[in-house]
Amino acid sequence: MTLEGSIPAIIFFILFIIIALAVSYLYGWKMIEMTGLFGSQTFVASIINLFLWVLAVFGWFLYTAGRGEELFFGGLVLGAVLFVLGEAALIITLFLRRERFIETYHEQSDRSNVPERE
Repeated sequence: MTLEGSIPAIIFFILFIIIALAVSYLYGWKMIEMTGLFGSQTFVASIINLFLWVLAVFGWFLYTAGRGEELFFGGLVLGAVLFVLGEAALIITLFLRRERFIETYHEQSDRSNVPERE
C-alpha cells in the first residue's frame, strides 16, 4: 500500500473528507437548533458525511484507475480510517453539545410563542 507520487491528490482527498465532516457538523448543529430533534438530525448528518465520503472515494477511484491498484487500495484505507475517525468525531461532538443546541431551540420557540404587546 504505497501512496507515493500522488501527494496533491492525497491532499485534495483528505481536504474533501475534512470539508465533508464540516458540512455534516454544520447541518447537524443548525437542524438540531431549529427542530430540537437530536437523534434524527444526527443520523441525517451522519448520512450526509457518508454520502460525501463515497463521492470522495469515487473521485479517488477515477484518479487511480490507470495508476495501479496498490495506490487505489492505499487511498481507500486512508479514506476509511479518516471516515471512521470523522464519523466518531461528528457524533461525539454533536452529543456533547446537544444540551446547548436544544436549549437554543427552546429559547427560540419561547420567543416565537410570546404574544406581542401593542
